[in-house]
Amino acid sequence: MKTIFIVLILISNFCCGQHYTPDFNVSKFIQSGGISKEIYQKKDEKLELSNQFYYNKDSALINRITNQKLSDGEILKGVKYFLDSQNRIIKEIIQTSNAQINPNTYSTQIVTYNYFDSYQTVSFHDKNNKIYLKEYYFYNDKKELVESFIVSNDDLTLHERNIYYKKNGYQINEKETFTDPRYKTIVKTKFDKNGFPIYIESEGKLIQNNEKIPKQIIHFENEIDKKGNLSKVYIVEGKKKELIKEIVSKYN
Repeated sequence: MKTIFIVLILISNFCCGQHYTPDFNVSKFIQSGGISKEIYQKKDEKLELSNQFYYNKDSALINRITNQKLSDGEILKGVKYFLDSQNRIIKEIIQTSNAQINPNTYSTQIVTYNYFDSYQTVSFHDKNNKIYLKEYYFYNDKKELVESFIVSNDDLTLHERNIYYKKNGYQINEKETFTDPRYKTIVKTKFDKNGFPIYIESEGKLIQNNEKIPKQIIHFENEIDKKGNLSKVYIVEGKKKELIKEIVSKYN
């Protein structure tokens, strides 16, 4: 079980930009009357509160409170998500601290989103509000994601490219990175009728030494609440299943 988590974390987080977007459908949550979420995740053999989200209708704002350790040693303390009239995120204000230097001193980063007919951009701003990194997402005429890439804004260095398509009932994501660590992965995902993953198969290789990333297959079982939002996630191994995530949502 530990190996599975390690491989999934590597595949999902080997990217240039740090992603803080909520892992739930913001628009669906708001439209169903959601006002808050508490997310508990498995850690050290027990479920622990990892994230809290609060929606403020008057200010079109979602506030996230957390204490998450990031890969660079920083601690993510919170994020403010500003929404447009379609409940899409248009800006993030991200607050982090460094426990080794001064845990009471916070750094702030701004990320902005722009939406167009067939593509979307995500821009990462430095402390001088200059854009240093951009992500591009491209969609087909069915509004399905087909390609994305990450590029440095100044020198146009390509960091990562993803291709997305459907095959034999699976959503396929082929990813390649072009800056260290260099690797290629293919992830196949199958979803339940509510749109939540029930099967993930992943494999790939590290380009520097041509070392294979072992294939991993994971089965999930999901529960939803009365509003159709995800409430529990189990990992299933044979006849055994283990609760790894619980989401407590509150509604008007």
